[in-house]
Amino acid sequence: MATERLERSSPNKAPFHRRRLSRQKLTAWRRRLSWTEVVISAALMSVVAMPTMAVEEDWHGHPMIDEPTHLWIIAALLVVAGFLFGGAVAGYRRPSAALGDGVAAASLTVGLLLAADVARRVLIAHNGLPGAVVHLWCLGAVGAVFCGALGAVLGRLVRAGKG
Repeated sequence: MATERLERSSPNKAPFHRRRLSRQKLTAWRRRLSWTEVVISAALMSVVAMPTMAVEEDWHGHPMIDEPTHLWIIAALLVVAGFLFGGAVAGYRRPSAALGDGVAAASLTVGLLLAADVARRVLIAHNGLPGAVVHLWCLGAVGAVFCGALGAVLGRLVRAGKG
């Protein structure tokens, strides 16, 4: 019924779900990202996440998560805090495009972390890439991008005075 109203109210346009994203709209979306804000936020995320992950991976010669203690939770919380903080900076500095900048910054940082870990595993440790590691990478990437987006929304709310 709602699609019938949409079709009746705009006879020259296809229903919304059948429209294609034009090249102009796609280019306009790309321009809405402020790459300066994305790089600043990604740098803040990286400053916290990369050293934490380096220490976690080489804790007494092997990863913290392999230890019988739960010290790896502290490292995980530091990385989460870094992604939240970097996203919050993106959202605070540019509230109009907070979500896009936060997601782009988190994605850039995740890409850097994954590239560094692949290089470490292949070039330094001479290990392969087990399926379980790739599975954990995928879960971590989704979680990190979510934290960046959540931080961006929180930063936008703080800027608006509602946080």
